[in-house]
Amino acid sequence: MRLYVADAVALAHYMEGDLPKSADKAFQDADQGEARIIFPDVVIGEFVYIALKGRLHTKDKNASVLEMLEELETSSHFEQVNMTQEAWKEFLQSSVRELHDRMIHALARALSADAIITSDEEIRKTGFATIW
Repeated sequence: MRLYVADAVALAHYMEGDLPKSADKAFQDADQGEARIIFPDVVIGEFVYIALKGRLHTKDKNASVLEMLEELETSSHFEQVNMTQEAWKEFLQSSVRELHDRMIHALARALSADAIITSDEEIRKTGFATIW
């Protein structure tokens, strides 16, 4: 089973039904039980922040957040994960500058994820496999 780590932009596009084709394929694979998608706590926090700031294409900010939380809670293929000790060690080695992106990159490395679902250029430049 493939393992992916997703960032907040990927989560937002998923919730809006607006993912690029290859990222959408990763989410479809998860829906079919062929993959698992990890959402670090920092991604959940960032999603809530952008939702409450009105940056999603939705009329009801709170409903969007509640829908996302419900999806995480009930899904067998999505998982919310905290940073592990191994991830913090990877954090020290990461070349990614921005805090939340560095945490995502570090956790993906610590979990030996197959790829990070992201459009972030800095993460993409690290050489770690990405999907977008």
